[in-house]
Amino acid sequence: MDNINSSDSNNLNGHSIVDETKPVEEKNINMNVNLNSNYVYAGFWSRFFALMIDGVIICIPSLILGLLFPYVGGVLLGLIYRPLFEASPLMATPGKAFMGIAVVHETEHRRLNYKEAYIRYLVAIVSGIIMFIGYLMQLFTKKRQTLHDMVAGVVVVKQIPPDVEYFKVWFAELKFFANSLWNGSNINSNPEENKNNSPDSKHSLKLLEDLFQLKQSGAITEEEYQVKKTEILSKIN
Repeated sequence: MDNINSSDSNNLNGHSIVDETKPVEEKNINMNVNLNSNYVYAGFWSRFFALMIDGVIICIPSLILGLLFPYVGGVLLGLIYRPLFEASPLMATPGKAFMGIAVVHETEHRRLNYKEAYIRYLVAIVSGIIMFIGYLMQLFTKKRQTLHDMVAGVVVVKQIPPDVEYFKVWFAELKFFANSLWNGSNINSNPEENKNNSPDSKHSLKLLEDLFQLKQSGAITEEEYQVKKTEILSKIN
């Protein structure tokens, strides 16, 4: 593995393998906000307007589901809207993405796993119940965290809004979440780690390493290397 050049090393150890096999709507999404350099915590008003935008988006679907499934329709929508968006590669609801902010883990500098996203969502309900004090705490905390941010161990930071179709990303994440529950996968770990640690992914990493060594030895041309590499990556699900 040490002989692989930097670009191919990214394919083996970073997100490129996953990106090249994801649907088009999940490509070019900033998978990790760089919290090791200068960054800016999201302010009160950007988060407020993001919340309003999300409220408008889910208003009509909530009413429809409430009529179809009295008492539980709106609750069910809430359970699959905000947490799954924030645990997706988007790292934000459509409202947050539109306002250029994202939710990331406070210390590990990554997107949330499902457990963290749901803890944040459920505690956010408490933040609202107590006269929105949990939300207003953001005005006085060092990292501009609300009560639910602190309980879940996350921060909300500014990032460039990704140019993707938000609901296609959400639908892909919903399918992955449902499959994880159905197959009994560990939903407490990062979804990307689950995908990258699968047997198919590990086997493909070995194939890529062997392929690169063939190219380095001159056994295959650069063109043949790229073709074979694309074939291997296309088989990772």
